[in-house]
Amino acid sequence: MDEVDLAILEHLCKDSRMHSTEIATALDLATSTVHKRIEKMRETGIIKEFTVKVDTNEVGLNVTTFIGVNIEQSKRINIINRLKTIEDVLEVYELLEPYDLLLKVRTFDIHSLKENVLQLLGNMDGIKDSQSILTTKCHKEKSCVILKK
Repeated sequence: MDEVDLAILEHLCKDSRMHSTEIATALDLATSTVHKRIEKMRETGIIKEFTVKVDTNEVGLNVTTFIGVNIEQSKRINIINRLKTIEDVLEVYELLEPYDLLLKVRTFDIHSLKENVLQLLGNMDGIKDSQSILTTKCHKEKSCVILKK
């Protein structure tokens, strides 16, 4: 990764559909150079995916919840793998304190939160306890930020 790769990523983070030609023009590079670098970053796993960000309220995903989970450490891998299969669980983080795991969950409503996530957590082997934090409004959410070194 060099400054050129970081500059390319900065443009893609703003708009993942930005064409290589646009990026090349902005960075004063050949389009082929930009294209090759993007492909190399995809092949090496630096770029995991190109995706779409939607207005969650417009599509009815009105409830965003962060759930702190304490687990039996001997069952950590199994629990994490199981959590990764739950569609409504968007992100899973390991923490130092005050929980073992932090989940970001997005659902249509409280009922689907209970049905699709909280009941599963309650029945999952190795989960000691959990605490839910329901959000009321999102003021900023970004999927990617590339800062200059």
